[in-house]
Amino acid sequence: MNNIKTVSAVVTAMDKQLHNILKSPKMLWENTYIYHQLEKRKSGGKFTIQDHIRAMVYSMLSSGISWERVESITDLETGKLTAVDVLFHQYDPDYILSCEPSQLRGSLKSMSLASQYTNKQMQALINTNIPKLMSIEKDFGSIDSYYSKFIKDDNITCLVRQLSSSDSMGKLFQMGEALTAEYLKNVGYDLAKPDRHICRILGSNCLACSDSETVPLFEAFEIVSAIAKELNKPSAEVDYILWAYCANGYGEICTVNNPKCEICKASSICKSKSEQ
Repeated sequence: MNNIKTVSAVVTAMDKQLHNILKSPKMLWENTYIYHQLEKRKSGGKFTIQDHIRAMVYSMLSSGISWERVESITDLETGKLTAVDVLFHQYDPDYILSCEPSQLRGSLKSMSLASQYTNKQMQALINTNIPKLMSIEKDFGSIDSYYSKFIKDDNITCLVRQLSSSDSMGKLFQMGEALTAEYLKNVGYDLAKPDRHICRILGSNCLACSDSETVPLFEAFEIVSAIAKELNKPSAEVDYILWAYCANGYGEICTVNNPKCEICKASSICKSKSEQ
């Protein structure tokens, strides 16, 4: 297994390469919505229920569609999806609860932002998740006050478990571990989103941070956190570098099909490269 210090140096090289090859400034970490939300939380900013609903909607949109479509409607200065914000009336909970799921799904489809999951996601948003957030805010004063009960020693993965586990009272519907992590990043919590790209690139066939070919989700959280600590960067930033290095429409270097090993900054330590 490659050690964290070695992998961290590779991640730094990946980051520099991405700054040279990404097609749009909107694709750079420092222009993402998540970057702005991490800065807001770091400076003591408060997050309203509208912020949490926006974060949840944005995370849902990251599932099942090309993020390239989302990037095209992203505001450069804020990272916000302004057309989506208008559609959801700036995430006024009373307005959204008055909508039919099919109405929201149809509007998202007209913007090429709907997937096979969207109708069920909108049903969950309206029927379960927003009422749950409203109840939490009423009982605890703010959603973040409630969430803080589940964060142990700054380890946010405990909160991910609380919000995503099927046997948890806090379960958010249509939100598995990866989408829950994305939602939390969208309200400024610093952690990775262990999606298929992250779990693959960290695995034994690529950067070899784990003995598993596809890294288990909660192990991926720990690995990204360790790299981030070594680099003195947020976990969310390290996650973004690794994701962008793999994602279609972004770096497109460490891809499943037709990887660009000849220009990959990880080629010296990549296990799949060394076995060719």
